[in-house]
Amino acid sequence: MRKINKRLRALAAVLSLALLALTGCTSSGFDNSNLLRPPKTTGDKAKIQSIIEHKAGGDYTLKYPQNGNYRSAIIYEDLDGDKTEEAIVFYKPSGDKETTHILLIKNFSGVWKDVGDYSSRSSEVDKVEIGDVTGDGANEVVVGWNNGSGNLCTLSVYVAGKKTTAELKAEDTFNQFLIADMTGEGKNSIMLFSVVDQNADANAKMLQYNSETNTLFTRSSVAMSNYANVYLNLSFGRATKEQAGVFADTINVNNESETQFIYWDKKKASLANPLNTQTGSVATNPSLRSSAENLCADINSDGLIEIPTMTLMPHNASENVNLVAFRTTWNRFDPEKGELSPILETVTDMQLGYYFVIPAEWRNRTTARGSRLGNAVTFYMWNEQDGGNENGGSADGSAPGGSLGDRLLTIQVFTAQEWTASQSKDYIEIGDYGESVYAVNIPAETKDTKGIAMSLNKMPDYFVMLNNK
Repeated sequence: MRKINKRLRALAAVLSLALLALTGCTSSGFDNSNLLRPPKTTGDKAKIQSIIEHKAGGDYTLKYPQNGNYRSAIIYEDLDGDKTEEAIVFYKPSGDKETTHILLIKNFSGVWKDVGDYSSRSSEVDKVEIGDVTGDGANEVVVGWNNGSGNLCTLSVYVAGKKTTAELKAEDTFNQFLIADMTGEGKNSIMLFSVVDQNADANAKMLQYNSETNTLFTRSSVAMSNYANVYLNLSFGRATKEQAGVFADTINVNNESETQFIYWDKKKASLANPLNTQTGSVATNPSLRSSAENLCADINSDGLIEIPTMTLMPHNASENVNLVAFRTTWNRFDPEKGELSPILETVTDMQLGYYFVIPAEWRNRTTARGSRLGNAVTFYMWNEQDGGNENGGSADGSAPGGSLGDRLLTIQVFTAQEWTASQSKDYIEIGDYGESVYAVNIPAETKDTKGIAMSLNKMPDYFVMLNNK
């Protein structure tokens, strides 16, 4: 959708080469995960830099976490609750290709001192999370280390005391992790997620801290489905007001996706994954989707996470389905009932950052098509001519004799530059979000669309921006 001028491309290339020359990066390109010996600073930062240089024995490279919310090589966080931030530093001594260090530096009444320097036989920092794992009210630093050969990680927890620190290592390897209060006991569990590979099935493990042995142990584990070749999204949230857990969106090699909900079953004192059901040797999931376009989300901002299911909108059986829009049904999952309950039907474009609620009077009577450029969607009446069901045809939404009827609405997203240049009278702006302008074209009512035609004053009820814009 976004067009880049050739001169701008050339200028960007020149600037990239200039950056490489200035930073001394190799011909492989500038890697912002590694910054060699940052420029001299003053004040507290200068003192911290001096400690890093001393521990590294000279030159060093700062290492940046590759995933998660903490992406800085130097993280400032109050770990022990004394209202003074500690500095958490990730670095690699110059010339050391394999070992990455985490250095914890504490401020004692204005004097910065290192209180722990730990090395990992890993080349990269995959992810950092901070939270109370031990249950003592203070925060720990949880680090996933990646050895650089694929996505397999190891995990360590760094416990910061008033004057000293300690390292707790987990024996398990995994692909992704998060921390959350899974059991409601007032401390965070560490959830480790693995994918399907040649040697093992995918699973989720819950690690907790044992205060008596000062170790991490596996309290429970549960199988994930064989669609877990890649984790698209992991988020901790509520399925109901009473039940929270981890929502895991996964995708398999056929680009099919699904959502699994992993929670702590208090009655059984174990993890549960009720959406991953097994029938003989076949795993089934009611949220199975033929596309990875939509992920679970609090779609209506009610504090609960909804799970999407997707079906192609009505179309002719001989039609090219590439432009047929998906109807997304957003469902609430109730662990007590063990079923999905639909609450909203939309046409959703996660990439463009909006969804359109399908009006009740449009259901089973309309369809939609995307544009070849991917920046627009158009809604039509659907003429059902040869049997069908509530989808307007067969189970996949197709109908041998169905056809498009009158147009009801077109939603198009322009770049700010395109919108300024076009001065289009055919479209009316309904939202300006910096780089993107959202606009609609609403045709006049016809005899076939009478009573269900869209109007501009109705659009705020149906057009909703997602939180990612």
